[in-house]
Amino acid sequence: MNSSHGDGGRALVPEDLWSFVLVGDPQVSPDGEQVVFVVTETDEDADGYASSIWIAETKDPSTLRPLTNPPDDEPVRESLPRWSPDGFVIAFASNRDGATRLWVIDPEGGEAERISQHSGNIAGLNWSPLGDALTFTAAPAQREEDRPRADVYVTDRLRYKFNGRGLMDDSRRNAVWTVDLATGEVLQLTDAWWDDSSPTWSPDGEYIYFISDRYPEEDMYYVTDLWRVPATGGTAEKVSDGEGPITNPVFAPEGGDIAFGGHRRRDDTVANLELLVMGPGGEAPRSLTGDVDRSVGNSVGADVRFDGGNGDPRWIDGGSGILFSMTDGGHCNLYRIAADGSEATPRALEGLPPVVTSFSANASGDPVVALVGADWNTPGDLWVVDAAGRPLRFSHFNDDLLDEVKLSEPRRVTYRGADDWPMEGWIMEPVDRVEGERYPLVLEIHGGPAATSGAAFFLEYQLLTAAGWGVMFNNPRGSKGYGEEHARGVIGEWGKDDFIDLMAAADRALEMDWVDPDRLAVTGGSYGGYMTNWMVTQTDRFRAAATFRSISNLYTKYGCSDIGFYHNRKGMGGADLWDSENFIMSRSPIRYAPNVKTPILIVHSEEDHRCPMEQGEQWFSALRRLGVTCRFVRYAGENHELSRAGRPHNRVDRLHRLLDWFHTYLD
Repeated sequence: MNSSHGDGGRALVPEDLWSFVLVGDPQVSPDGEQVVFVVTETDEDADGYASSIWIAETKDPSTLRPLTNPPDDEPVRESLPRWSPDGFVIAFASNRDGATRLWVIDPEGGEAERISQHSGNIAGLNWSPLGDALTFTAAPAQREEDRPRADVYVTDRLRYKFNGRGLMDDSRRNAVWTVDLATGEVLQLTDAWWDDSSPTWSPDGEYIYFISDRYPEEDMYYVTDLWRVPATGGTAEKVSDGEGPITNPVFAPEGGDIAFGGHRRRDDTVANLELLVMGPGGEAPRSLTGDVDRSVGNSVGADVRFDGGNGDPRWIDGGSGILFSMTDGGHCNLYRIAADGSEATPRALEGLPPVVTSFSANASGDPVVALVGADWNTPGDLWVVDAAGRPLRFSHFNDDLLDEVKLSEPRRVTYRGADDWPMEGWIMEPVDRVEGERYPLVLEIHGGPAATSGAAFFLEYQLLTAAGWGVMFNNPRGSKGYGEEHARGVIGEWGKDDFIDLMAAADRALEMDWVDPDRLAVTGGSYGGYMTNWMVTQTDRFRAAATFRSISNLYTKYGCSDIGFYHNRKGMGGADLWDSENFIMSRSPIRYAPNVKTPILIVHSEEDHRCPMEQGEQWFSALRRLGVTCRFVRYAGENHELSRAGRPHNRVDRLHRLLDWFHTYLD
């Protein structure tokens, strides 16, 4: 279901980023009559983002209106709107008074009321069953005199930093809290040492269940378990059995079972996430989707989006069914399945946009579903599926902009990769293509590698087509959405068959009579940056390259990335520094730097802890020493998420530098 945008009279430009309005985190009221959601806009003057809570009646799109009215002198961020069990109050997080705290507001409107002085990186907001308290996670507040010296950091843990959060001490790890609405009293239930998440109340209100990794060897063991702690305080106890990860636990409406995403293969990072159900006392979970060779949740990427998806399963039909999302190829749809395991195959909801990110539904009666849906030409809008199963688009925030500009519609293509594996990709034509003319083409490589390219709006891709170039993007082995064998095909094999898959994608693009075989370029970020670096060491077919937040030396990344000591070993099939040094270096682009002839733009963020700055520094130093044409761009204060969530001025600047580089070498 694609929109009809993209037939306007002017070309898209990087500065159009300022005009996008992003929608996220829709929450249906308990009676299914209303929906609240978050609307985020870019504040150009403040070089940041402002967000507020909006509301609508689920039967009438014309009732769409802002619910909160934060001060407009400074950009305010508001998030996590959550209905009270009776539907009379909405809680949310806001920094409208200078720090992020909890507030409540009447759904009819009026002034919001602050309910707690506690501030911090609030997440996981949930109401108690009686509606008299809330639970959430946040870091403990610190008195000024207790703060560590800014120029000294000491740790005994491997997991001492994390991208987007920096160096981690107890002031940055999250504990589970409750707040009493009547008194405003805040109670810390867990120790922040463990960095807990996703708290939810048991239906009887006696316990808070939450996710945590509390093994003595937790630095090297990435299995999260379900834990619970008395809501009045006490000792936490482990509920699950440690046989695999747990994500987004949600209780059935009348108690009993808990639904969550996970699997039973311990710390296997590539295994499909399945929809699992278990009892509150720790019984072995049963899988509802084990026979479906796809992973629960959304993995389709985009660069203009409020969120990638909340991932929570939702109980529907009074607890007899569960609603969840699942990625299949380049799409992510919503599915429903019987909670008792009587159905082997989930049923897809009909008529939705091709990519669903966040969603929710009311548990009782015929479900009303609210979701954020995106397609090739729209970054995401609010949709509502009524109790009869009829989907209706509610928001049109970006229509004026998207009707004004020219967009390119991706065309799906198939081809064969290494070992004759079937592959799926998409080709975008230059927006003003003239029949008989030949044009440059840019091969775009996604990150992960366990991510997915698909039917979502990508500003970067559209800007490339607006500049007069074609774009090819695809899902080589390693990508999600095509089953576990496809996703596992890259483990221990980075730079081998995935390289063949990507070159096959370039060859498939050359079958288009408008593609100039002498003007190909390649670009990507994260794992896509690694593959960009790798490809220019293995072939001279590309006239230009641009590598973002990339990897050049896998050996040093083991010790410098926030996940290198763990994720690298998994990705390399268990290869470690001391027994596989030659193998690891043989898959590192920097070993083959003398082969590079392609002019390459290297872009990195100073605070990137996922693919650290030293990776870009090594790559630039090696290539510059060897006389390769290259340019190094560093963004201060940015992290791994620069292209998706960085400061808007830096995002626009990055896009201009990409376009300028390709203009220089492709035109």
